[in-house]
Amino acid sequence: MKPLRLLALATVQGLPRGSSGARATLDAQLAMLPAHGVTGVLAWDHAPAIRAAGLALHAMARLDAPADAGTLVARHAGEGAASTTLHVGTAFDDDDRLDRYADALLSAADRHRHPVLVETHRATVTQDAWRTLRWVARFPALRFALDASHWVVAGELDYGGGFDARLPLLDPILRRSPLVQGRIASGGAIQVGVDDPGPWRAQAAALWARAFALRRAEAPLEPIAFCPELLPHVIGSPPRWIGYAPVRRGDTEPLGIQETTDRFAEALHLFELAEHCASNPPTFA
Repeated sequence: MKPLRLLALATVQGLPRGSSGARATLDAQLAMLPAHGVTGVLAWDHAPAIRAAGLALHAMARLDAPADAGTLVARHAGEGAASTTLHVGTAFDDDDRLDRYADALLSAADRHRHPVLVETHRATVTQDAWRTLRWVARFPALRFALDASHWVVAGELDYGGGFDARLPLLDPILRRSPLVQGRIASGGAIQVGVDDPGPWRAQAAALWARAFALRRAEAPLEPIAFCPELLPHVIGSPPRWIGYAPVRRGDTEPLGIQETTDRFAEALHLFELAEHCASNPPTFA
């Protein structure tokens, strides 16, 4: 079974005119997505435009206090969102606050019969993989939107060449991740090109394949989604991602930033890579 194709809205925002996905308006960009097999969009905003394009809305938001979970989830459920993905808290929340977040999220998800996913993301409660593992051991009903690029960078999963040994330790989270956000990171950059010559593509593929296989074993009748999230260079100052280069006239006058890869074409490439991963599950010892 192939993963559902979702796309993060940011992937089509700010595309240079030379990109294969560049269109004059957001509506036109959204309208082209179904032809590429995309069924839904993961987005913080622009819900009406997403629905008008015949795409499912997968809502995103921040949750800054446990007490706000019920209202936030109720709003997304009432808007007809297919799911909610949340950046929860900060990296400085203590375990008591983490547990209050978990109670509030699980209660709201159950009350509104709405899928709620905690994104694995830097500067949130899931910044640290080990702490997240301890959290899910206390609350096994938690579900995640897996963006492992944050752990590749923040946690240096391949530090000392230890990726293969560390990967199985993530299994409790991987099997609870019905949505995998697609981006390839290196040990020093959150976003690198699909064809970057380092080990990063193969490691991302191994992680995604393991996540798909474990989730399918955990919930064989539930769909799994894959969602490329390739951010435009204008997010963050200065730009933090490989794939962008300064453009200059002569040696001194900066003219701006040029994207050195086609983000939309790379997103389509990531879909193909993820589908290959799903069709070739790993062998578990």
